[in-house]
Amino acid sequence: MVETISPVVHGGRNRNYWTTIALHTLGATASAGLLGALLGAAGWVLGAPWGSAGYVLIALTALIYFAREAFGAPIPLPQLRRQVPEWWRAFYSRNVAALLYGLGLGIAFMTYLSFGTFVVVAVGALATGHPGLGALIVGAFGLSRGFSIAAQVPVGRLDHLAQSHRPRVINATTVGAVALTAMSSVVLR
Repeated sequence: MVETISPVVHGGRNRNYWTTIALHTLGATASAGLLGALLGAAGWVLGAPWGSAGYVLIALTALIYFAREAFGAPIPLPQLRRQVPEWWRAFYSRNVAALLYGLGLGIAFMTYLSFGTFVVVAVGALATGHPGLGALIVGAFGLSRGFSIAAQVPVGRLDHLAQSHRPRVINATTVGAVALTAMSSVVLR
């Protein structure tokens, strides 16, 4: 998938490269936003927002995934563990393939997840009970996931980074901050 967007394919970071990045990011944002809207609508059907109980749900989910990221607790991630189809790259134009890859990756549960951050975001969208807020929350996650491909580094450095403790520390810090914020909302109510 990255081969579709790589600067090497485009001859550097030229206009074609940035067009492909934009289409990939658009796809990821759109599908994540749609998922968020569906989660917000599901929350509404279930009676959300739930007041303090909603904040507690978000905080507990964040604490569970904090334990996973910070201490290696064996907490599963809801995911299909599939990759986006490689044949899209051969069958469709570069721009269409980039858009499709973005659409596929925006619905994060349909692919591989490495961290529990997206689960916490999804629970937050559900707890809003509002499709628009859900779309905004999960869409922002899709936007950042889609645009992250522009921060490419050499494969050797990427492998080294992936095997380091930094991604877990960053995600643990993020979900820990969400847990603290959600619990503060309960206390301050």
